[in-house]
Amino acid sequence: MERTRLPRVVTAGAAALADALIRWSVRSHFRAVYARVLAPPSPDRAVILFANHHSWWDGYLCYTLGRTWGMPMNLWMEEWRWFPPFWALGALPYPTHDANVRARTLRRTVRLLRQPPRVLFLFPEGVIHAGFHLLPFGRSLHWLAQQVPEVQLLPAAIVISHTLHQYPRAFLHVDLPFTSPVSSPSEWLQQAQDRIAALVERLREEAECCDSTEKALAAGFSMLVRGKPSVHERWWAKVVP
Repeated sequence: MERTRLPRVVTAGAAALADALIRWSVRSHFRAVYARVLAPPSPDRAVILFANHHSWWDGYLCYTLGRTWGMPMNLWMEEWRWFPPFWALGALPYPTHDANVRARTLRRTVRLLRQPPRVLFLFPEGVIHAGFHLLPFGRSLHWLAQQVPEVQLLPAAIVISHTLHQYPRAFLHVDLPFTSPVSSPSEWLQQAQDRIAALVERLREEAECCDSTEKALAAGFSMLVRGKPSVHERWWAKVVP
């Protein structure tokens, strides 16, 4: 599971395959992907970016953002065994029905976070779910913060907007670091959840207003991916010189 003994050429090939698959999938599925980062991660500190989990695409979108930071990335992946090449990009197995594997992943994650630079993308709700609400956060976020107190906690919101174009647009907002003075794990997690809930609600409203690239850029977003235009856009580009 550590994959450390595999030849470099195998690791590089698996990483290239997984990277190409993710990039192609995002470009072909989205009209555009926008991101706004208020606090870029520091290279001398490990980072946990924690976000809502409303879409199957969340992991791909986080990877797309992480590529721009040039830091080693990790993400817990329940379906890890279905596409093993993702391990070469930093995916770690986190199966629901195997506590032993989850425990090994937790220990490995702590070791990795103690060796910055490093960013872990974490979805504290634990599962993908429909609707705009948030599920209660699991204990892992608080536990990791206790094990690696020097880690930087970056709350993030992910919103996919299906308006106006044939293909949806994705918006990511990374907010200022999260800190909390409370000692109770349940209160700490509730504050973290409330922070994400507020970010998601605000980003949903912004996504509806940013109905063009110009408006998105004016709102402080940068375009990470220029995706696939709508049919009418492709047709208009052919008939108008």
